[in-house]
Amino acid sequence: MTLNLDANGGNGGGNGGLQLVKKPGGLSLGLPLELTTSRASADLVDVELPLERQGWYHGSITRVEAEAVLRLLREGSYLVRNSESTKQDYSLSLKSARGFMHMRIQKNEDVNGYILGQFSKPFDSIPEMVRHFSVNRLPIRGAEHMCLLHPVIAQLL
Repeated sequence: MTLNLDANGGNGGGNGGLQLVKKPGGLSLGLPLELTTSRASADLVDVELPLERQGWYHGSITRVEAEAVLRLLREGSYLVRNSESTKQDYSLSLKSARGFMHMRIQKNEDVNGYILGQFSKPFDSIPEMVRHFSVNRLPIRGAEHMCLLHPVIAQLL
């Protein structure tokens, strides 16, 4: 069972899925809620916790299982799992407008850090990487417009 946490609770607000940020006194600023959602999703990543204790880390699930979890969720939903093909690597699974993306996270010994895909800057930990890309766009072809917005929290039964 999974739980998708996001800042707007899934309420579309009657604006075709676009919610507006309201100023005190009821004045609308006309800003989409997504501008505040990325900040809120960054707050859900505690970089002090090890990867294994992060709610969005799903461990040894397969690509197919990750897609089944993400299938009914909104664009920007993500989870991290163990790589199926390379034991020491991880995969970031993401729901995009076009379907699913699975990006490799590798430990690069030369820079002593974790790299997303081939071109990201190195990070000291995967939680630091996830937090960074929850407020910054992904350096992956096909996902350049996306951030990690909605962590999918693994629930133990």
